[in-house]
Amino acid sequence: MNEDTYGIILTIYAVIVIIGIFLGFGEQRKVVIFKDYDDLGLTFLIPASFFLIVYVFSFFRISPKFSLIIGGSVAIILTFKLLKDTYIDNNSNIKFTFLAFFTKMPLAVIWVLNFINMLNPSGKTARQRSSGRQSSMVILAILTSILAALVVEKNGSFFNPRSWIRGRQVGNIRNHL
Repeated sequence: MNEDTYGIILTIYAVIVIIGIFLGFGEQRKVVIFKDYDDLGLTFLIPASFFLIVYVFSFFRISPKFSLIIGGSVAIILTFKLLKDTYIDNNSNIKFTFLAFFTKMPLAVIWVLNFINMLNPSGKTARQRSSGRQSSMVILAILTSILAALVVEKNGSFFNPRSWIRGRQVGNIRNHL
């Protein structure tokens, strides 16, 4: 695949994500991107589990091929569950299901990669690492606010930011989640 084809495919995919964000935004949304915080958590779990499994296996010096197979298998199983839940959340509409799925997955991958880069930035010098960390934090701040706006029902039994800050004084942020 040459650079022109790659650029065209990436542009088309970016347009699909932007359309999905706009159709999943606000009270009059047509597409359910994230039903609740548990759906958001499951979406984040797919890339996070893959990276975590590969990292832990490499830490214990287990074969990279084996770690990729196990990480990929877990990610595929979680992806099928997410796809099924997204299909149900979008009233069994195939078009909206694929639009929601192809919107939520890159957002989750970008968020997880930037979170990892924020925790462990690359670079040879402290200045390069600091710059990488700052860039990741800006992207995370913007992306997190977009993700929060795409959640339809602000509840969840496992992955719920409201329950994490319950009983803690954090200003009035609790009222806006």
